[in-house]
Amino acid sequence: MKTNLKLITLFVGLFIGNIQLNAKNLNNSVDQTLVAFFPMEVTGNVITETVSGNSFLVQNNFNKPENVPGAVGNALRLDGYSTFCNAQINATVLSQSALTVSLWCALETNPMMDPNNNVTTETYIAGNMDDNLKTGFAFTLNATGNYAFEVYVDGTKITCSNFNEILPVYEWEQLVATVNSASKEVNLYRNGQLISSSYFFGKGVINSGGNSFIIGKSFANTYADIFRTNTINGLIDDISIFSRVLTRSELVYSLPQNAADLSIPKSRHQNDFQRPEFHGLPATNWTNEPHGLVYFNSKYHIFFQKNANGPYWGKLHWGHITSDDLLNWKEEKIALSNTNSYDMKGNWSGCVFTDEVLTGGKPNIFYTGVDYAKASINQAEPVADDLINWNKDIRNPIIPNRPAGLSDDFRDPYVFKSNGDFYLIAGTSRNGLGAATLHKFDQVTKTWSNDGRIFYQAINTGYGFFWEMPVIVPMPDGKWLFLVTTLGGNQGVETLYWVGTINSDGTFNPFSATPKEVELGIMGSNGYGLLSPSIMQKDGKTIAIGIVPDKLPSNYNLQLGWAHLYSLPREWTLDANNNLIQQPYSGTQNMRDGSSAFSSTNLDVSGSISLAPVSGKALEIDGNFIVSAAVRFGFHVRKKDTNFISVHYTPSTNKFTIDAQNVTRLSNDAGSFNGLYESVLPQKPALGETMRIHIFIDHSIMDIFINNQFAFSIRVFPTDSSAEDVEAFSDGGTTTASSIQAWKLNSALNSTGVSSPTIENNIKVYSNGDNLIYENVPYHSDITVYNLQGQKIISQRYDINSGKIELTKNQIYIVKIKGDNVFFSKKILM
Repeated sequence: MKTNLKLITLFVGLFIGNIQLNAKNLNNSVDQTLVAFFPMEVTGNVITETVSGNSFLVQNNFNKPENVPGAVGNALRLDGYSTFCNAQINATVLSQSALTVSLWCALETNPMMDPNNNVTTETYIAGNMDDNLKTGFAFTLNATGNYAFEVYVDGTKITCSNFNEILPVYEWEQLVATVNSASKEVNLYRNGQLISSSYFFGKGVINSGGNSFIIGKSFANTYADIFRTNTINGLIDDISIFSRVLTRSELVYSLPQNAADLSIPKSRHQNDFQRPEFHGLPATNWTNEPHGLVYFNSKYHIFFQKNANGPYWGKLHWGHITSDDLLNWKEEKIALSNTNSYDMKGNWSGCVFTDEVLTGGKPNIFYTGVDYAKASINQAEPVADDLINWNKDIRNPIIPNRPAGLSDDFRDPYVFKSNGDFYLIAGTSRNGLGAATLHKFDQVTKTWSNDGRIFYQAINTGYGFFWEMPVIVPMPDGKWLFLVTTLGGNQGVETLYWVGTINSDGTFNPFSATPKEVELGIMGSNGYGLLSPSIMQKDGKTIAIGIVPDKLPSNYNLQLGWAHLYSLPREWTLDANNNLIQQPYSGTQNMRDGSSAFSSTNLDVSGSISLAPVSGKALEIDGNFIVSAAVRFGFHVRKKDTNFISVHYTPSTNKFTIDAQNVTRLSNDAGSFNGLYESVLPQKPALGETMRIHIFIDHSIMDIFINNQFAFSIRVFPTDSSAEDVEAFSDGGTTTASSIQAWKLNSALNSTGVSSPTIENNIKVYSNGDNLIYENVPYHSDITVYNLQGQKIISQRYDINSGKIELTKNQIYIVKIKGDNVFFSKKILM
């Protein structure tokens, strides 16, 4: 105990959590009032409280808590649902008359608390407060971002907060609280500024509480299904507790050493072979409709529904990923959060629309705001051309409520322009039938109509009792393509389309009242397959990307730590009969690895033929088969021994089949498909005609294109990581393949998720006497050592991966190691 205190003597004298102390008052002696200090440096799966030297387990979904660059050294990254630490302090030595508590934090989002109800319940950033015993203290935070310091004095809770202020996100915030029984006051500081003061009366005895000290959530738990909802999502660093009141001269704010990096460490999912390589999705947690596909300022953007607090639905934000090629995606910071009264339950789906007149030539977001009572339509504009930061329109809501006579559900706006006029449609229900409302923009008053006009409505309940995600886009020859995702239709949740024209009043006139399915037959029924596509038109191409839900039960989403992803981009055209023609995005050819390919022509297939050297979990397979009298033909994929997924066509029944019944997998279709997906083709090829089967495999998703027209996406989760073989086959007779080609797809091109340097877990840095020892450092890395005032002591590139650096003893240093795709930072006590 004494040794540890001596080691931190100069730390206290110079720098505690970036609160600079007045060294002349300390006279280089041990500050006996420092009761606890948590530097938040993770070693394995524990953090250490340095005054006592005790270490504490960090709870985490994957049993591998994450350290990232912090305000000082490293910080603990909390994931919003599973990461926290039950620690201990020596509360018996806390003063009953004076207290100072400080920490650093940087939030990605506010805590979820309750996804369905408007609650003001708080959780802890850190503290030992026990409301049952009426003791202790804590920094608290609620779902709307209101923060406070709370402490029990004379058995009464004192709350110190500026209730009109919310804690900013995506930046470091230093919180300091002091409790002074002599002056009967509690003070709360943020980044060196006094935020609030609260006063108390009576004896002023601080009920300091017990030894149990929790970091990242309150002691109690709240849940949505099986997911904890009262956990912090962000960074926490350097927690200090003093048994005295630090003076204002000691509370000198200093800038953090590192910017707040809220990106997700790649290590979180690096061993997850279910995650895709070239399909879009956020870096972790939950996503849904990607209803904001746009090309702007030389980049592709997808804005999407996101819960950053866990792999489940709740209080949705607008997430944002970007790409140069529609295949390699990088996640950006959250675009829209539920920060206003009209969208406090969530920023639900909508669209991104660009027009010189309506939006000044910049993409604008039109979205659904939900406030626990009703939905409204709202607008936001970008701060800059990178579309990273957004401002909500001061006129919001631009449409405050549903039109009269419609269902309470009214959402998912989509904006289009026809004959010089601007219109907005939104999904709804009227008289028990799915419908889309129609709202016209008045270019004089700058307002939208809300008179209950209907853009188009289902003719019967077979096409859904409610429509969501309506989309209307112009196609060649004056045609318009209208799509909706239905609820409660003949095939449950699915995406349907109509082709027609726009009338002079902005309403839709279909060529046929009978819609068609985007996905092949039942492959897209009951919420399976591609849903709610977002459509972009560029260089004469119409490109669509939709959500492909995983349909997994919650326990598997918790196990994986993420939910759902987006389809491969599809290129859409219409044939002469107004049928949707779907082809894979042409840019996929750039992913083909020529060093691992198979190619054969006029190949007679009887039984099975290996496509070696092609194997793996990220593949493209393209076969042109001459329809024969064989029982079935196609491909076996994700094969090991006699177990495989069969993708095949049966000429006698005209059925196309995905059979995953004999592979061990995470089941996502129990009680529905049960591993067997079969659909009759709309057109039956005759004997001697060609059947093209074009498959893209990306770990747990397959995008399949048939005969240059039909398509569907399917999620399958094999659990055998070594099941990677692929073969062509024909059962019950020989089938000739005019051509079969296959490629391993180059995952090195991919940057799905957040691009960030790898934090090297194998690097070791420790002290030995007056030497700083480093081991397992990648060659040609830069090692820089700072003191706690931020002054650089040494900086040098080292060409050996292990060695030592001589430093002055009895000091604390921050060591940073940087190299190619490497970042390491740690505090060291010499």
